[in-house]
Amino acid sequence: MHRKLNALFIFLLVVVFITAANTVQQWNILLGVLLSTAFALVAFLFQRLTLDGMFATAVVGTFIFGLGGLSIALVVLFFFVSSALVTGRWIPDLEESAQQVRRDGFQVWANGFWLIVCLVLAVIFNTELFLLGALAAIATATADTWATELGSLAPQSTYLITNFQTVSPGTDGGISLRGTTAALAGAATIGSAGLYVFSLHFYIFIVIFTAGFLGCVLDSYFGAIFQRNNRSVTLPAWDIKISIDNNLVNGISTGAGALLAVIIKLLLV
Repeated sequence: MHRKLNALFIFLLVVVFITAANTVQQWNILLGVLLSTAFALVAFLFQRLTLDGMFATAVVGTFIFGLGGLSIALVVLFFFVSSALVTGRWIPDLEESAQQVRRDGFQVWANGFWLIVCLVLAVIFNTELFLLGALAAIATATADTWATELGSLAPQSTYLITNFQTVSPGTDGGISLRGTTAALAGAATIGSAGLYVFSLHFYIFIVIFTAGFLGCVLDSYFGAIFQRNNRSVTLPAWDIKISIDNNLVNGISTGAGALLAVIIKLLLV
């Protein structure tokens, strides 16, 4: 699936490049290809990405820099670097840890799909509303990653979000004080970064922070309902069974975070 997304968005990128309203945007896309490919290659060499993850990162990164510019690219870069630093720290086996921290194509698209959709909508409609959605998607991904990795370090006091029964650290849908604090910090950090690099009003921080944290909460809830029970969903119209794994849950939660930011912003206007 992630390879199909690569092909689809490469085609879309070519269309955007050809139909770009000005040469500045075309140069941004070309520079995005160069920088994102170089970054993806370095991340692959440092064992932070698989081969599929490297190609997906190059595509996603080109869209981010080409449509969002340097500011949004720096925010995403912070998410990636901070996630790479905290991911896998709790695994005692170093060799196993090295495998765990390598993000594949599915993981890259799970965190980047709605971000790109929001950036495309922001360009089409020329409004900051969808830019907030993009930042909220990043805030959700950051909050979830920090909560999962740092919360797994808690030796006890982890509870299932649906019924608050005690579970082992790292359980899908499990929440803890440490993990919740990490989620709040992750959402607040991205909100602050967005506030700084885009010179937005302070209430925008509240929008990004709230949407990012609530998106993370939804991620835990869906993890408890679907991942923990290995449940799947059947689409009645096509009779297709979809297994809801961690990547799909992440994709749903980042999309929910983006949508929540748009809704909250519209309610505040």
